[in-house]
Amino acid sequence: MIDIIIYLQLRQDYAWVKQGMIFPFAEFMDRYQGQTQFYKWKQSDFQMALEEAVLAENGFLDSGQKTQQVGYPDVQPCGSSQDLDYSHSPNQGARPCDSCGSVVPLKTMKKMKKSAYEAELLCKHCAKLRKSKQYCGICKKIWHHSDGGNWVCCDGCNVWVHAECDNISSKLFKDLEHIDYYCPECKAKLKFESRVAKREPKIKSTEIVPPDKLTVVCNGMEGSYIPKLHLVVCECGACGSKKYTLSEWERHTGCRAKKWKYSVKVKDTMIPLEKWIVECNASGVDTLKLDKQKLIGFLQEKYEPVDAKWTTERCAICRWVEDWDYNKIIICNRCQIAVHQECYGASDVLDLTSWVCRACETPDIERECCLCPVKGGALKPTDVEPLWVHVTCAWFRPEVGFLNHQKMEPAVGILRIPSSSFLKGCVICKQTHGSCTQCCKCATYFHVMCASKAGYSMELHCSEKNGVQMTKKIVYCAIHRNPNPDAVVVMHTPSGVFAARNIIQYEKECLRGSRRISSKNAELHESPAPETNEVDAYSAARCRVFRRSNFKRAEGEPIFHRLSGPSRHPIDALSAFSTYKEIDDSTIFSSFKDRLYQLQRTENHRVCFGKSGIHGWGLFARRNIQEGEMVVEYRGEQVRRSVADLREVRYRSEGKDCYLFKISEEVVIDATNKGNIARLINHSCMPNCYARIMSVGDEESRIVLIAKTNVSAGDELTYDYLFDPDEHDELKVPCLCKAPNCRKYMN
Repeated sequence: MIDIIIYLQLRQDYAWVKQGMIFPFAEFMDRYQGQTQFYKWKQSDFQMALEEAVLAENGFLDSGQKTQQVGYPDVQPCGSSQDLDYSHSPNQGARPCDSCGSVVPLKTMKKMKKSAYEAELLCKHCAKLRKSKQYCGICKKIWHHSDGGNWVCCDGCNVWVHAECDNISSKLFKDLEHIDYYCPECKAKLKFESRVAKREPKIKSTEIVPPDKLTVVCNGMEGSYIPKLHLVVCECGACGSKKYTLSEWERHTGCRAKKWKYSVKVKDTMIPLEKWIVECNASGVDTLKLDKQKLIGFLQEKYEPVDAKWTTERCAICRWVEDWDYNKIIICNRCQIAVHQECYGASDVLDLTSWVCRACETPDIERECCLCPVKGGALKPTDVEPLWVHVTCAWFRPEVGFLNHQKMEPAVGILRIPSSSFLKGCVICKQTHGSCTQCCKCATYFHVMCASKAGYSMELHCSEKNGVQMTKKIVYCAIHRNPNPDAVVVMHTPSGVFAARNIIQYEKECLRGSRRISSKNAELHESPAPETNEVDAYSAARCRVFRRSNFKRAEGEPIFHRLSGPSRHPIDALSAFSTYKEIDDSTIFSSFKDRLYQLQRTENHRVCFGKSGIHGWGLFARRNIQEGEMVVEYRGEQVRRSVADLREVRYRSEGKDCYLFKISEEVVIDATNKGNIARLINHSCMPNCYARIMSVGDEESRIVLIAKTNVSAGDELTYDYLFDPDEHDELKVPCLCKAPNCRKYMN
């Protein structure tokens, strides 16, 4: 309900009242004049009051004219502020408010302190405004909507002040938007404090240093709490110098409270340890905050380094096997770590043949990650000397970032990592060395690099909000996502989800180092003449037509061939003799070209050809080959892609098998007529080798086949052709590898 109140003071003022708030009459005329609900009043009374207010606003109403109030039937209009007499009101229990002047029942008024020596009676609305400090700090007049003039807020006590009360000119009033303003009381207070500060002698601030050890008690058993490590050394006599976390020590003492914050107490004062820690933090000493001394103390504890297998097949950071012309996989010439140029911050590297990682620049100093116990890997320096960190470990710690995103170094924010994360045990390596992260679904803790090597699902969710790039880092434990040895870091972006081979659905021409299949422009339409095995019984053998079969699926076991003369001894007895002596591959080469020359010179000692169990002829291992060892170079004639398309059509028209290997989008190796034995290697969905494109300088690249697993002598060598996927069924190439994880099609 909206009320119209007529204030009879020196002049008549009219206003609208709604729920204790006062609004100017003329400004809110269009908003409130059409109301239909009234409380104990008629529509005619409201219209009379509205007409009277309009006349008064236009100056047609005398000050002595009879006035009335609509909305408060028990309150009568009062006289002027100079002649306040309670005899004018028939209700002796009402009086005007000392601030707004409205007459309200005395029972509803509140007595509030105006100054140190004066009090005032206010209505509910004015009392509420004074309580919220909506009054002038100098004249103490409560602010109303009908009041005019300029107001200024004090930056010291947040009290509003009339600009006229403090003699603030219009020019100074405009400048107050950019400078601080203080009322007269705050100015006097600041002057007094400055005088006292000058008189008081300067006392050097002393920092409270927490003790190295603190005796604590839990369930009648004593222990020594170490604030720097946030650990407890039990003094029961049977534990020795073993350190416990507070939760573990609470269970060790036999306490069933499961709340160390209350059960573990300081022996001297018997206050809870949590309260003691809070008091230290209030004194400016954060016992749980990580500093350099505490971090080095964590890292000096004994642990078992985790030896991980680092392969050149995939990037040691993102775990992807794909590379691109603008983002190649480069290999360190010393530790053989393979990384993408963008992942490691080596985009400006020109000589890829002699490149070494940052850790191998000083080979005399052994570098270790300060966040995990895994040895080796792609390491980068931090801003805390002399600590280093894995790039992957830094990626999945929200507190850590890289100061230079182009070079990906140094890693900053190591000291912002909670010290409690250095006390968690990893469920994979069963150690507490380094900082553990947590599964996004449960309270399972593990090291980031341990999770990466174990094949845990790791995701980066990139988004943009208000022009700011945001990255959310998610890791799933083995319970919420099944681990996969070939798992990679999945990128979630607004343009799509990128996950290794799935990226080709967005960029179909990004893959490098894959075998070629016939292009759509080079398709041959052969006559669908049915092949038959029927033989004319009356024809001679030399008169029968030889038909070349396009389907060369092998039915028997793979058999590798070795050149030898006639022998009376079985093949197993011959295998017992070392036909070829083992070649010493421990030679240190000065350049990668020398290494390729040695690989070419000794390739016949490692590989041979034979009848494949997959398709036609295949490539076999002549001797045992270790994981990560270079097997053979895929050699041939390097031609442009357009030339390769023409040769492919010619080879198929001649009935030849074409051996084309794509190095890049413009260069293809043709090994059909000018190639080595490596061209016979077949495809498999579970390969034991992989192809890597090696740069030898001067924009020249070579293809090398590297063992993915340990290969025994006589095993067939295979690798994944990495064909571009095709959605059309008629262009699908069937896979004949018969592996357990066979994809049925090579594309």
